[in-house]
Amino acid sequence: MNRRRLILGLLSVCIALTVTACSTRTEEQVLSATIESNLQQMVSDPFLLTSSNPNDYIVGNPEVYEDILNTGEAGLLLLLQQIESSPDNGLKEWIMAQASTELLGERNPVEAWHSGKDWLRQYKMSVE
Repeated sequence: MNRRRLILGLLSVCIALTVTACSTRTEEQVLSATIESNLQQMVSDPFLLTSSNPNDYIVGNPEVYEDILNTGEAGLLLLLQQIESSPDNGLKEWIMAQASTELLGERNPVEAWHSGKDWLRQYKMSVE
């Protein structure tokens, strides 16, 4: 009888750990999808497509940009990963870098940068 309780107890712990791991991964996936959706909405804004100033896309979509900032530290980690893994270095990467600087606040060691990849390069050099 004790052996059966032990096995059931261990099985319960394993199931609980599996469910927790799956739900954590799902939360990260949802957060990543939310950030990606917000970025896509910003860079494809039909009223701003002719602008060459990346900041116009932020100013033109304040609620969407604020949603990205509201992701906090978890969002910052995802933004850093997305900038690094992106094969591009355009508007979207610039917006991600700008959001990262705002999420970092005073912890941002980069003062001047020209592109998302430039900001990330300098950031990584400063924190390593």
